[in-house]
Amino acid sequence: MTNRIIDFSEKLLDISQRKSDLLHSIVEHIDDIKNNTIFMEEIESVYMELFDEEVSLIREKEITMPCPGCGFECDRISSYCMACGLKLHEQSFRDDM
Repeated sequence: MTNRIIDFSEKLLDISQRKSDLLHSIVEHIDDIKNNTIFMEEIESVYMELFDEEVSLIREKEITMPCPGCGFECDRISSYCMACGLKLHEQSFRDDM
């Protein structure tokens, strides 16, 4: 995963900048956004597209580990289990290798 992050560092920085710009715009226009569900849906869609693009660059297929708390298959990139919220420890990653 580290190599993928290094390989795609420029693209990842660009995605991060676009996400930051989007969030900055949301803060500037929060009152208008709160009152318009179409804006909310569009913003959510744009943010999720950026998130998906980012994850596709760094995700290593089939590299998962079971959560020590609930057994849910978590991506090694994750810091927390998506099912139970347990913080995943680096020691768990080393034990699986």
